[in-house]
Amino acid sequence: MSNIKCCIIAGGTSGRFGSDKSLYVLNDKPMISHTYDVVKKIFDEIYIIAPDGEKFSFLDAKIIPDIIPKLGPIGGIYTAVESIDTERVFIFPCDMPFLNPEFIEYMTTIPDIYDIVVPEINGMYQPLHAIYSKRCINNIKKNIELKDYRMSGFYEGLNIKRINEKEIANYDDPVKMFKNINFKEDVLSIHNS
Repeated sequence: MSNIKCCIIAGGTSGRFGSDKSLYVLNDKPMISHTYDVVKKIFDEIYIIAPDGEKFSFLDAKIIPDIIPKLGPIGGIYTAVESIDTERVFIFPCDMPFLNPEFIEYMTTIPDIYDIVVPEINGMYQPLHAIYSKRCINNIKKNIELKDYRMSGFYEGLNIKRINEKEIANYDDPVKMFKNINFKEDVLSIHNS
């Protein structure tokens, strides 16, 4: 995967979760390891965007602190696209434990003519399971300057490849695949399902 590098965003405060969810043990391993173990099968290089990256020393990943701290996920996307020496970056969150490797592989085969490759479910983008090219940088910077920190707020005017629900469903249940763990209750619902 020479022209796409992989980046896990793990710099959040986990405010809703109540403790550091990236290290929360889910099914016998830290939450971030669920993401890492899937993506390491596909990508040669893995980066983690986090302010306190030494806590992830158990993973074979390069740690990058946010260029602009405390902006939330948009800051992580900006840091990844700006800092990593590659034309395209595949972004993942640390709290999406049901990633599908075959679907990720499929996304990487989509031609790099697009600025963004992103799944869309019920009319909603999944911006933390998306490929971003360097061509996004100016839009992201502009939105940060305007204090518009919406993850897909900078999409306007860019060449976007949307992957629809029907395509996604060929690989796995879309709702499950993009399930974020935001609250402790989300963990309970996993154990009970």
